[in-house]
Amino acid sequence: MKKSTISLAVAATVATSAAVHAGQYVNPSKTGQVLLFPFYNADNGNSTGIHITNTTASVKAVKVRFLEYKNSDAVLDFNLYMSPKDIFAFAVIPDANGDGAAIITGDASCTVPALGTSNGDFPGTATENADGTTTRTQPFSNYQFTGDADSSVERSLTGHVEVIEMGVVSDETYAAAATHDSTGVPADCAALDTAWASGTWSGNASFGVSAPTGGLSGVAYHINVESAASFGFEPTAIDGFSTSAQHTNPSSASPTISSGTSVATVQTAGGAWVDYTLGSGAEATSALLQTSSLSNDVLVLPIVGGMTDWVVTFPTKRAHVDVATAADVVPPFTDNWDGSSEESSACEPVSIGRWDRETSAADGVETSICNATSVVSMGAAGAGSALSASAGQTLLGYPYVEGWAKISFGSQSMTLGSGATRQGLPAIGFAAYKVVNGAMSYGQATEHKTSISSSGI
Repeated sequence: MKKSTISLAVAATVATSAAVHAGQYVNPSKTGQVLLFPFYNADNGNSTGIHITNTTASVKAVKVRFLEYKNSDAVLDFNLYMSPKDIFAFAVIPDANGDGAAIITGDASCTVPALGTSNGDFPGTATENADGTTTRTQPFSNYQFTGDADSSVERSLTGHVEVIEMGVVSDETYAAAATHDSTGVPADCAALDTAWASGTWSGNASFGVSAPTGGLSGVAYHINVESAASFGFEPTAIDGFSTSAQHTNPSSASPTISSGTSVATVQTAGGAWVDYTLGSGAEATSALLQTSSLSNDVLVLPIVGGMTDWVVTFPTKRAHVDVATAADVVPPFTDNWDGSSEESSACEPVSIGRWDRETSAADGVETSICNATSVVSMGAAGAGSALSASAGQTLLGYPYVEGWAKISFGSQSMTLGSGATRQGLPAIGFAAYKVVNGAMSYGQATEHKTSISSSGI
């Protein structure tokens, strides 16, 4: 079994004003050092396009990591070096030569290793196009969970994405290599490869890289061509994640969502901002994202072919539950991940309330959500999935044709310090709605509404 790497200790709290954030915080302006995309999907003919934008005038070193849906095990990661004002665009698609997912891109931004290269049993391809561009495809792998009872690469078909700024490339030579020229192509991506293979970075990864400054933003869109539906959504942006550079080898598992400062700047129900020093970076990030419930509309009206899926993602869950026993689980989560079992594990109890448009309420539902990324399909059995999803899918009966619902995390809590406790789980996601009009389909995605429930703050 894997052991926990985060501490259970929690330190004292320090209050602050909204003007200055001493710790990491969710940036309502949608830019930051960290971007958490709640969903990607490549099963059943789906694909997910993602854009990462560097809105600043600096060259950025960024870690991009794709995490499968069950336990957030990494299925692909690489270093991305972004020119000032650059966009890195790609899509997650089904692997044409395998059973999992793959990334495809025609973007010229520098990655190390270069996408479309060898990777053991999951080799990529690089195709030179007539216009001089290169289309690169890199399959996802199951290397991190080969010892699990379910070691199938199909686990990579659905999951979420974390993007972490490692720092600003301040060395003039390396910054110039990553910067796009007048033709829109970086000056010398090969120089960055060499820096890691046998150059300065191979012996000193921190050389010429200063602390991250934020300014990353993103957008994503989920597409199913056969069902003629598309859904756009945005990542959660975290700023103040780190005050020092964390530039690592492309093969390194760090930095992760656990690598941030242990100070969390959280917002109270009254709108004030308070700083808490927790036992680890993972706990601090979890505190930022903690919510006592998720709520959103539901539309399953048969006359318009209405379908509703809720994406529910716990982006920090692995750091809390990938431990030997349930006793080792770090709050607010309550159950540990056991990859050796075919049975679902790391399941969290939830309560679900359902209402129609005129306030009538159905009986509450007590159930569990087990995956790090889940698709909760609303409606009767056989009603269909708005996202055409199957991996990580759970069906939730909805007795009305339209209304709203709420998933409550009432059994989970985390101590922030000095008697302060926050209820709920660190969750992000959105609701996807699909309606059909003959041969045409329409899609809409809406971010979940969250709620703050705490005591002693």
